[in-house]
Amino acid sequence: MKPILIVAPNSDILKISKRVAKKYKEVSVQLGLIDKAVEIAKKAEHMGVEVLISRGITAKILKEEVPSVALVEMIVSSYDIFSTIAVAKKYGKNIVVLGFKSLVEEVQQIGPILDINLKAYHIEHEEEGESYIKQIISSGEKIDSILGGTVAENIASKFGIHTVHLETGEAAIEKSIKEAVRILEVSRKEKEKAEQFKAILNHINQGVISINEEGKVTTFNLGAEKITGIIEKAILGKDIIKFMPNTKLIDVVKTGTPILGQLYNIGKTEILTNDIPIIVDEKVVGAVSTFEDAAKIQEYEQKIRSNLRDKGYVAKYSFSDIIGESEIIQNIKKKSLKYAVTDSTVLIVGESGTGKEMFAQGIHLSSKRKNGPFVALNCGAIPGNLIESELFGYEEGAFTGASRKGKMGLFTEAHGGTIFLDEIGELPIEFQARLLRVIQEREVRPLGSNKVIPIDVRIIAAANKDLLKEIEKGNFRSDLYYRLNILSIKVPTLMERRDDIRIIFKHFLNIMCSRFNKVVKISEKAINILKEYNWPGNIRELENITERLVILSEDEITDELVKEELGDFMHYRDENESSLEHLKQNQILKVLSECKGNQTLAAQKLGISRTHLWRLLKKY
Repeated sequence: MKPILIVAPNSDILKISKRVAKKYKEVSVQLGLIDKAVEIAKKAEHMGVEVLISRGITAKILKEEVPSVALVEMIVSSYDIFSTIAVAKKYGKNIVVLGFKSLVEEVQQIGPILDINLKAYHIEHEEEGESYIKQIISSGEKIDSILGGTVAENIASKFGIHTVHLETGEAAIEKSIKEAVRILEVSRKEKEKAEQFKAILNHINQGVISINEEGKVTTFNLGAEKITGIIEKAILGKDIIKFMPNTKLIDVVKTGTPILGQLYNIGKTEILTNDIPIIVDEKVVGAVSTFEDAAKIQEYEQKIRSNLRDKGYVAKYSFSDIIGESEIIQNIKKKSLKYAVTDSTVLIVGESGTGKEMFAQGIHLSSKRKNGPFVALNCGAIPGNLIESELFGYEEGAFTGASRKGKMGLFTEAHGGTIFLDEIGELPIEFQARLLRVIQEREVRPLGSNKVIPIDVRIIAAANKDLLKEIEKGNFRSDLYYRLNILSIKVPTLMERRDDIRIIFKHFLNIMCSRFNKVVKISEKAINILKEYNWPGNIRELENITERLVILSEDEITDELVKEELGDFMHYRDENESSLEHLKQNQILKVLSECKGNQTLAAQKLGISRTHLWRLLKKY
């Protein structure tokens, strides 16, 4: 059936409507006398009619009885009224108009300019019209004719009065059809939007519920069905409290204040909800809740963490893993905790082996980015010609030997998390300007690409050399240094925190005993010797020495064994800097000799990186 139906209240309007409707492919016409109009309209609704057109009391009845279908009322034009009154004047100047509200209002405006005695009454039912006619007759006034529609005709015939049928001309009918076509187009666009909106809502995994200001459910998507087990048809239009007694949506409607991150149960399912008010013209007209199964959130988080772990982009150490009771280390941990709550760039300075990365990881795990990736790069371990592609990535065919698929850079991999640039002082000077721009603009451009990628990354850098001296030498840009050094941490050497040597050694001792399935103790004399050693390799060297001592010991680490392993490197405290430098030089050369010149093995024995060893050899 066509989407627009004219329900003609009489045969005259039927004829005119059929003539006009021929111009419009969306319109059909049926005769619908007042006692049959509702039946016709309801049948048409089931057959897909979207807009009804009718006139007068018939239109009013259809609007009340078939409210789900849009209705356009034929408005009688002034021309139609003048034409009808001209016919009525043939019977005399005493004319009564009975009809719908819009007709009466129009007649009341026209009446005074005509040379007639005109009375107009708005009626809803035939009985009302009869009452008005009786009042006029009983007052002694004359009625020459009654003007109106079908109801007016019925009343006139009962009193034996001439009736003049109010005609609706082609212009008025065509105007009604055009309005119906407009409503049809708007309705279909709204339906299209509603279907798109519903498709989007049903495509997301989250549950979405909305209520009106009375607490009735107006939206309930497929995700909500899956999570709650409640069917959409069962809950739409019903009080939400009956189905979800723990919901905070009613409170949100009352207060207009969002309630975020709430956990509560629906049956046996625990959900995490975010409830916000729906505000139109500064008035709260409802509320909407998005929610997820708490167990699913945990499952997704585990998958994300597993994916990051597979890539190695997970921080392993928190501040509680940084061993030490000395005042200096406790103060640095407190400072780092304060830094963690910000997104500002951090520069960590300290000798190799002091645990700079542990502080970086601790800051990450104490920050709002803790669930994001932690990506670490040793700048000194990457050749200068590859550092740019490693950090920024590259497009397919960007350079000879590049992967066909291209590669995502570490800055992009770190999006939403933290990137840790260790040994930042080893960056080639020509690359430092590009890094500075990335820090300032928060966007990267992969090699071979003409597009920039916005990034949300916190940057933590670390250096084991004096960057201010490197600036003086022309090896490091001052603008990059000051951009990195917004927040700074100086990690102490093991010599500067000798009081922690005992507790750190005991920590490593427990680990090594568990690893090698041994029970080994250490004598107090041996501990004192360890405390007097200068530890050029810092904590990393202490860990390596502990492993060696556990392997060599039967049940106790003695002072003799410690002296033997430390050998010529064993010196008591010497605060003289030149003596310390001499000690380091001799120690490094001896270990290198023992390893037959193998720098990798020597670095492992000393507890320092190969890059750091290379720099020390160059220095000495």
